[in-house]
Amino acid sequence: MGDERGTGTQAGSVLRRAARQSRLGQLWRRAATAVRSSYLYRWLTAEPDPEVIVIDLRETWTVGPVIRLLDAILDRLIPALDDSRVAAAARTGAASTLAAPAVVGGLAVLVAGLALVLVSTASGTLGTTRFGVAGALAVAGAIATRERRSWAELRETRPVELLVAALEPPEPPDESEPSAAPTDGKRDPTATDTDELNPNPPGQEADTDGQPPDER
Repeated sequence: MGDERGTGTQAGSVLRRAARQSRLGQLWRRAATAVRSSYLYRWLTAEPDPEVIVIDLRETWTVGPVIRLLDAILDRLIPALDDSRVAAAARTGAASTLAAPAVVGGLAVLVAGLALVLVSTASGTLGTTRFGVAGALAVAGAIATRERRSWAELRETRPVELLVAALEPPEPPDESEPSAAPTDGKRDPTATDTDELNPNPPGQEADTDGQPPDER
């Protein structure tokens, strides 16, 4: 057993040394060094500055006029977009998706499979792999279009509930609940000490009852 472990350790060290000295290992080290020395990496991993100064850009001379101009444009553009055909089409698409999400998703997958076949055929790159992927997408999309339930009905199914439970963030702790009583061994100041209220323990009272009247 000792010889086998020693042989395995030597083989592992030889493989690690060969990986470090290979071109791929050198390229990986250079890429890691370049990423660590980049401005974006240093900016993302920098410690937060405790003395943060908040500046309102609306009050600056350079950016303030641009922001006020954008606010004026959006104030006039958003009401017009609400009554436009684009907004109506978006609301119709959202309603249709909620009414039958599996059908909409299946149609999208089916169109993607057919588009892959057409693009590959036009470019002359249609091979066995692409044809298989396109066929799988088309079959999956066709099967999905047979599901006619709405999102409210699909939300009640077990797979969707498990998926939502896995993806949703945890709920924050409820601060309104009273904290548990401390159990660190400290004495509760509000607790009543029966030993202090009764200076004579029960055993002592029993002894005094048996004594003569002169000795009590």
